[in-house]
Amino acid sequence: MNQAGRYLLVPATVLALVLAGCGGGGGGGGGRAAADTPPPHKGKTLYTSNGWTVTVDGDKPTLWHYTGDKWVVDNSSVVKIEILGPKPNKTAPNPPQVAITMRSKQPLVESALWVDDLHLFEKGGGSPTNGTIYGAPANPLAAGRHLAVGYARTAFGGTVVAWPFTVR
Repeated sequence: MNQAGRYLLVPATVLALVLAGCGGGGGGGGGRAAADTPPPHKGKTLYTSNGWTVTVDGDKPTLWHYTGDKWVVDNSSVVKIEILGPKPNKTAPNPPQVAITMRSKQPLVESALWVDDLHLFEKGGGSPTNGTIYGAPANPLAAGRHLAVGYARTAFGGTVVAWPFTVR
């Protein structure tokens, strides 16, 4: 589990390399943006850690990367995400099982799922470059429309997707 209480899908060899590269270092003082402070945006912040932030404004997710002492939107799409469930704009069982597959040419180092701003406890597996994660809310959801968000990244870029579904 990371500092924000989120579980990560991290291959052991990648984790060892990432941890070896982590260390002290200065903060983002002087009134400038800092990697541990979410970028200014409309909507909600779902996640911020290690220079990456996931936000959602309505149904639009955005992946941010802290680079060059500022937050920039990551549109690299270096990770290909396929939604496995619930199917977008369809009715799902309650509670729904949320799942995505992730593929990349570089090793995946982080992934997560949310439903209505609630981080899910994920399980998953695969290889360093091709994986699946899934999870479900601990309790049934209220009847109506909901929004699922899936996120995955490599050390250099990532992707975030969001899709609506309904439960009765």
